[in-house]
Amino acid sequence: MKLKNTIAVALCAAASFISVSAFAVDKDAIAARLASQLHDSANLNQQMKQIERSHTPIRVNTFLAPKSMLSRQSIGATTEMWLFLPSDRALNDDMSDLVVAYPPSGDEDSWTQVVGYTLSGDKVSLAVDQEPDVPVVVVDDNGYYAMKESVKKLNTLLQENGLQEQTANAPRLSTQANEATGFDATKLTKVNVNNVREPWIKGAAEIYSIVSGVLSGNEPQIIAVEMPYLDDKETNYYPNQIVINWSEYDYRVVDMLMYEHDSGTNYKTLVQALVTAVGAAGSLAGWPPSSAIAEITSRVIAAMPDSVFVDDDDFVDACYTLERGKSYADFHCSADNAVISMEPFFVEPN
Repeated sequence: MKLKNTIAVALCAAASFISVSAFAVDKDAIAARLASQLHDSANLNQQMKQIERSHTPIRVNTFLAPKSMLSRQSIGATTEMWLFLPSDRALNDDMSDLVVAYPPSGDEDSWTQVVGYTLSGDKVSLAVDQEPDVPVVVVDDNGYYAMKESVKKLNTLLQENGLQEQTANAPRLSTQANEATGFDATKLTKVNVNNVREPWIKGAAEIYSIVSGVLSGNEPQIIAVEMPYLDDKETNYYPNQIVINWSEYDYRVVDMLMYEHDSGTNYKTLVQALVTAVGAAGSLAGWPPSSAIAEITSRVIAAMPDSVFVDDDDFVDACYTLERGKSYADFHCSADNAVISMEPFFVEPN
């Protein structure tokens, strides 16, 4: 069946820096408890509409009944749930065949089945590679909220390890200077990704970008930027999002690598691999800045081997040589998977 609606909603998890196996029992228990709660619901269809129409994911710890037997400690702040609705089903249809399921643990290439619970409490299995013909509420701990927390953690680790002079949200210029002068930026005005590389059970994609440039002496400046709106393939999004703050770089060119956040990525290990690959600050001193940026980007891509991840953050595309002050209309990135439009934007001082 073709997917009609994929709706991201939030439900339980701990930080994505703890191993995936630590969540397996919790997700199973949450799915079982949620199925029981929905079974007892006075208006199941109304609750499904609430999930489907939420503009941001619903957190599980706000959805489960206060008297739930699950402890709040076992339900993480970033855990989410979303609704898969087959193309031939509507929200007003009979939902008695609803299943509550969760993505398997480990590398998705090894997945053989999806485990879930019917509203009556029976344990069932669903195919990984075939969309189900019943509605499914999916419990996940590596979705919208986990991605946002992961990007924050990644930027902190990059800064702590000398690959980022300042956080992604604060320009390197002093507060006084910014208040007086403002700064140049580049806005992402449109983006479309042909393939988001997700099986149905993982729902909406969670995309983030790594923007790489250099400071004086070609010291690397690597900044992660979240793109939480980019959910579905072959869909135009118009985020009007500032993705490059040029005050954070000393030269007028950067590269932007797009990745899809998946479960189990160990960002501490990833940053250690980046430090080893990119090298100590100033190791590219004397290179032409454009060559140094290209070299840093190549090293970043090479530093992300399968061994770093439990379930790889999938590479989406690389958008090379983005220039300050330049507009891009339907620019095809290198793998022709992502198509972007960008325009210059000056952030006025307060």
